[in-house]
Amino acid sequence: MPPSRKRIRNRAVAIFGGTFDPVHYGHLRAAAEISERLKVSDFRLVPAGRPPHREGTWAEAFHRLAMLELAVASYPDLHVDAREVLRTGPSFMVDTLASVRTEVPDVPLLLCVGQDAANHLDRWDRWQRLLDLAHLVVMTRPRSEPAYPDQLAELLEQRRVGRARDLMDSPCGLVCHVEVTQLAISSTDIRNQLRHGWNPRFLLPATVLSYIRKHELYGAGPAGGG
Repeated sequence: MPPSRKRIRNRAVAIFGGTFDPVHYGHLRAAAEISERLKVSDFRLVPAGRPPHREGTWAEAFHRLAMLELAVASYPDLHVDAREVLRTGPSFMVDTLASVRTEVPDVPLLLCVGQDAANHLDRWDRWQRLLDLAHLVVMTRPRSEPAYPDQLAELLEQRRVGRARDLMDSPCGLVCHVEVTQLAISSTDIRNQLRHGWNPRFLLPATVLSYIRKHELYGAGPAGGG
């Protein structure tokens, strides 16, 4: 009998934050690709409780948390981390990373952000501390170029490595750009479709869509409508 071929996973923890309002296959595909390529078995999606850079969210935090739990149920390497929802006050990623770091003091911690978010990283609260706590994984579009402001570009270029596996040799401090499949799906478009009575099936998990209809979120009617 040939030996079994098991995927070798590492100890790294990945963090992917957002409002997930609602979560969709664009989020899940990016998370699954990073988890697979970097061999991360503890990939955490962290829904924002009170996002500091927005006026608010469309769905209450407990609904967004429940939808995420449904969305990742069939993905064993993807997990939901509720700490920002449970925390009082605005949800700042630097605080989230510091909190996670107390639990995993020595393992590589990967902050995963999309290219658009990375372009404005210097607007984040205490952004200079992010690399003291974690590595930065920028999820890029195929054939795209970053548009960093000069100060941010200089710092990120100094810390940049070309291979994602190089992130596994230290707990924090490095930057790696990883190309992921970009699906033309957005939470805004899904909300608009629901508000107009259209059916956004195949853009998000069926379990999430059923939850949205059951609770009549985003202007959606009950199950069976749209």
